Amino acid sequence: MHEVSVANSIIDIIQSAIPKESKGYVSCVLIKVGALSSIEVDALQFAFDIVKARTLLSKAVLKMEMVEGKAQCSQCSCEFTMNSYATPCPDCDSYLVKITQGKEMKVISFELEDEG
Repeated sequence: MHEVSVANSIIDIIQSAIPKESKGYVSCVLIKVGALSSIEVDALQFAFDIVKARTLLSKAVLKMEMVEGKAQCSQCSCEFTMNSYATPCPDCDSYLVKITQGKEMKVISFELEDEG
C-alpha cells in the first residue's frame, strides 16, 4: 500500500513549509489527486489519519480535489477524457495516446491555526 508513503510525503512537505517559530497547528490540507495517479483515495485518507498522529498535523483534515484524466491521440490529435488506462481514442480507436493530465498528486495548500 504505497498510500502510506504518499501520506508521509504530504506530512513532510507541510512540516518543512511551517515556520520553525510557529506555535500553531495545521487544521486543513488540500491536495489534488489525478484520476490516473494510481492513488486509492480511501486508502490515502486512512493512511493520512494514522500517520498524522504526533505531528503538527494531528488535527488536520485532508481535503482532496480530483483531477480528471485527459489524453491526446498520437494518430489523429483528438483530445479526450481518459479516467482509466487502456482507453482508446474515441475518434479513431487508437491506443497510441499521450496522457496530458491526471497523473499528478500535488499539495496545494494548508491552513495553519494559532494554538491560542
